Amino acid sequence: MDKATAARAIKKLENTGYVYRQQDPEDKRAYRVFATEKGRNMEEKMMEIALKWDSIVLSGFSKEEKHLHAAFLERMKQNVSGIFD
Repeated sequence: MDKATAARAIKKLENTGYVYRQQDPEDKRAYRVFATEKGRNMEEKMMEIALKWDSIVLSGFSKEEKHLHAAFLERMKQNVSGIFD
C-alpha cells in the first residue's frame, strides 16, 4: 500500500468517526492516528471476523503448517518493514 492509498483510507476512517489524527509532537510533518471510542467498539467484531477468516483460509492445514504459515508471514513483514519510512 502506498502513502496516497493509506492517506485515503485513514481519511475515510476519520470521516466516519473511527479514528482521529494528531500532529506528532516530535515530527511536525507526521501525524499519529488513534482509534476513537466508536473505533475501539469495533475491535471485538473485527477480531471475530479475523478469527473466522483464519479458520476458513487455514481449513485443512496441519498444526505444523499453520505454524509455518505464521512464521513465513512474520518474515515477510520483517522483509518489508522500513521500506516506506
